[in-house]
Amino acid sequence: MKDNNKLAFLILRIGIGVLFTIFGIMKLAGGPGTWGFLGGTLKTVGIDFFPVGFGLLASLAEFLGGLALITGFFVRPLAIGLFLTMVVATIFKVSSGASFAEISYPLTMLLVTTFFALNKGKVSSVSAA
Repeated sequence: MKDNNKLAFLILRIGIGVLFTIFGIMKLAGGPGTWGFLGGTLKTVGIDFFPVGFGLLASLAEFLGGLALITGFFVRPLAIGLFLTMVVATIFKVSSGASFAEISYPLTMLLVTTFFALNKGKVSSVSAA
């Protein structure tokens, strides 16, 4: 049973990592216009300066956090960056009046990144493979 748990967590880690990597690449490729929009969502939490820089950081968090999940290296610190990114994304979606279908993706990723950020590495590290 313990081996099944390790395999399940490995599949979860790599699967979520692939999704974050793909979305991160798409956002990085979007350039300053996309980064400005992403950083501009911080206005919902009272931060209204340096939107392009913050958007770039969010895009990098998704890309690098995804790679961390795939490889199993630096999972906890990069999961914290993913967590913060998903907190803002969820708050933005809720405050903009989005439907539950639109809110569910960042909310689900928020819950998953919470798991990876809080666990002690036993199921998120390379040793879990």
